[in-house]
Amino acid sequence: MWIRLSEIPPQGVVVSTQTPLKQLGLVQEEWWADGPLRVQLLVTRDERLIMVDGDVGATLQFHCSRCLKECSYPMQVEVHIVLAPEGEEASESRSQLHAADLEQLYYRDDGVETNEVVREQLLLAIPMRVVCRPECRGLCPSCGRDLNEGACGCRESPAAPWVEQLKRWRPK
Repeated sequence: MWIRLSEIPPQGVVVSTQTPLKQLGLVQEEWWADGPLRVQLLVTRDERLIMVDGDVGATLQFHCSRCLKECSYPMQVEVHIVLAPEGEEASESRSQLHAADLEQLYYRDDGVETNEVVREQLLLAIPMRVVCRPECRGLCPSCGRDLNEGACGCRESPAAPWVEQLKRWRPK
């Protein structure tokens, strides 16, 4: 949803919707949504700044990083963003990057596209690896059997020679 700075009243604009991932351009093979994203945002302004606050919720489906079974991952992402006009970057030399510069976001064309904000926040919150449960034992590296269902009977393969050297190594 496109919101212009001039159209934001003093009390702000409430964005409350359910959005399919496809509408945000999020079609992934690694994960998918079990239903639409629940979006609840309040867009306010202060002079030339746009503030976006609220939360995004979804139940995503993943394949467990250890045993490869499908698992659900409920997410609730809090959104707190301040956007400045694109042309108002810091007047200091652009060769110096400060910590505050990493957190500053910008808008252009006198408004903000809330779908872009939601998409970015969701992507930042998705973990790199998801496991079905903390005690998941994964798959046997030799035969591929799911070790959660019981031992596979494979002998442990001997460690590579360099692993044994690392075990004996002690820093001076």
